[in-house]
Amino acid sequence: MQALRARRQSAAAAGKEANPQVVALEAENARLRELLAEQAGEGATKTGYLCKYRGHAVSSLWAPTWELRYVILKGAVLTYFRSERDVQFPPRGRIDLSGGAVIELEGLKKRRHWTWHVVDPQGVSLIRLSTEVQAEYNSWIEALEHAGCTVKSLEDASQETPTHSQQTGASPSASQLSDSDASYRGKARRDAGQEVDSGGPPTSTPSQLLRQPSTNQGYTSDQSDIGRQPSRPLQRTRSRGGAARHRETMKASFPVHSAPRASLLSAERISLADQSGVVTLVCIILVAVNFRMILENMLKYGLRFNPVTFVRNAFTPSGNLPMLLCWPLLGLFALAALGIERFAVRLLTMEQQALAASRKREVGYHEMKRAAARRASATEHLLFLLNLLNTSAALLVPSAIMLHTKAELLPGFALTMAVCILWLKLVSYAHVNWDYRVARRRGEVRPGERGGSDPPPEGVEELLRYPENINLGNLAYFLVAPTLCYQPVYPRSKRFRARWFVKKLVQLSASLGLMLFVTEQYIQPTIDNSLRPMREMDWLRMLERMLKLSIPTLYWWLAMFYTLFDLWLNIVGEVLRFGDREFYKEWWNATTVGEYWRLWNQPVHKWMLRHVYFPSIRAGLPKFWAGLMVFFISAVFHEVLVGVPLHMLRLWAFWGLMLQVPLMILSEGLKARFKSDRVGNVVFWVSFCFVGQPLAMMLYYHDWRQGYTHPLAGLPTDALAAIRSKAL
Repeated sequence: MQALRARRQSAAAAGKEANPQVVALEAENARLRELLAEQAGEGATKTGYLCKYRGHAVSSLWAPTWELRYVILKGAVLTYFRSERDVQFPPRGRIDLSGGAVIELEGLKKRRHWTWHVVDPQGVSLIRLSTEVQAEYNSWIEALEHAGCTVKSLEDASQETPTHSQQTGASPSASQLSDSDASYRGKARRDAGQEVDSGGPPTSTPSQLLRQPSTNQGYTSDQSDIGRQPSRPLQRTRSRGGAARHRETMKASFPVHSAPRASLLSAERISLADQSGVVTLVCIILVAVNFRMILENMLKYGLRFNPVTFVRNAFTPSGNLPMLLCWPLLGLFALAALGIERFAVRLLTMEQQALAASRKREVGYHEMKRAAARRASATEHLLFLLNLLNTSAALLVPSAIMLHTKAELLPGFALTMAVCILWLKLVSYAHVNWDYRVARRRGEVRPGERGGSDPPPEGVEELLRYPENINLGNLAYFLVAPTLCYQPVYPRSKRFRARWFVKKLVQLSASLGLMLFVTEQYIQPTIDNSLRPMREMDWLRMLERMLKLSIPTLYWWLAMFYTLFDLWLNIVGEVLRFGDREFYKEWWNATTVGEYWRLWNQPVHKWMLRHVYFPSIRAGLPKFWAGLMVFFISAVFHEVLVGVPLHMLRLWAFWGLMLQVPLMILSEGLKARFKSDRVGNVVFWVSFCFVGQPLAMMLYYHDWRQGYTHPLAGLPTDALAAIRSKAL
């Protein structure tokens, strides 16, 4: 293993020596990072890596409780970053300590973590930090003290109204404080005029007190401080050195109300308070409600899920030979696209030769330019016509075969998905190569080409330049890559991870099983029971069916998203060592419907921006109409994906997508009206997952059971309905 690593390092070093431009760029990049780091830390009182506590209210179930962060204290402002290299970006958090922040010392935790908690004067938690080095602990406390914070021991805090840190159960009991914190406690009491025997040598400054070695190195737990009992009166403990120490308890006259504090659920504190208990309650309620739904379904329908039958039906040949021949036909359309581009390269070469011949004949400059423009226009019009015929045939021929041969649902859906993906990729392939030809005629170099200013992507040794990319291997990689946007080279991952690949395959199988279970056990019976209210136009019962269907539909849709975007595309990317795996962004936090469509499906979103939206803007189309064009194309393909496998044309999916445009305007208006991101997020979830999808599923299933077909179908609707009713 070490020999292999050494060979890789030597190969990387040799590659850098062979390309001095890469070495220079890396050195300049490192210099700029160091400069930005120096500027961010300029004037800082204290910097360094600390562990920051992340409560359950803001972290997921799988996130670590403590996260390593690079912390900068500059004046009375505390900022933290993911790492020292990220100081060039905005900080992940910023805390102003000028309002009289209080440091609650928690001392040594679990034999290794020196911990302290920063709260505001009302007890609201600001940040909780720790370090494994006691010297760093002492240094940070002293720096925070100089920044204006007040140091407070936990025993003093326990004698007041319980603070936020006590309610979260983050602090140890008074008997579990280390001797360094006891020293701070003794100093605070001496300042208050109380006498206490701290059991340690007399000291003069807090920093000197902190630097005393701890005499209590035992295990201290993070048990809850809620309902902490006061220490026993005049409890005498003995340290390792043999000196006795007294720990005093709260006197009867001790003032328990020492500062104005707002209620935890008031507007001033509810956004800052830790709501982890409420999150736990919501999770328990969700588990209980879903478990009751599972029991009700099992008692009513029994176990309907049968994966063996599903797999047998999915992989058993249906005998539809024309539909099976559509798969190699898709490969022929891809080869035709490659042939068109090679023909375009030949025509471009002829144009350049004709231009060179015109220069030799000393033809006038303007006349030569006009002749070259005429030849280029004729070439591009011919290539556009050829690409239009090829892409249209790739979309329409398989769809027509599936419609007229009555292809089965699952094989038909798989073929329809492959046809739509191929069409999008062929359009991108033709559009990108057209732009490269325009650049060659103008003598320009596009970004991402060799000879340009951009460095090669990670994992790529050298960039390509048109027409070097017009070959079968380059096109084949693009056709199977998890992207819809063509470019000559892509970022590549360093290696193939076998264990990670096997784990993703297991998760993919489990996720597909979950989708099948939800479909057969919950969605199909609910839709069957909704047909009668839809025939009788019983609106209240239809509403009840739609709301009941919304929950399993939401689960199915989330499982589909995870299966397709996080598992399947990552599996394909791992096999091909495709580096850019950002297939989605944080769409679940979308504050408007438009923001959701920009975040959730990144391959389609990037394709629409690159090949529809910005070309429309450059053509002079206003932004609204360019966006409407994007949704029109998306609506057409959604209708094709649903209508072709079901052999019907009902336009429910089409109008559902087109209605997203006024819904986008509505969500933007509500967000601006109430000045709240949460309002837009609620509109997105309700409209998309609890109304739109269940309603569309009920409508399509109802029409499919009633025997509606596309206008060109050869089988009468009554006969088709009879066949389907017998099959069910």
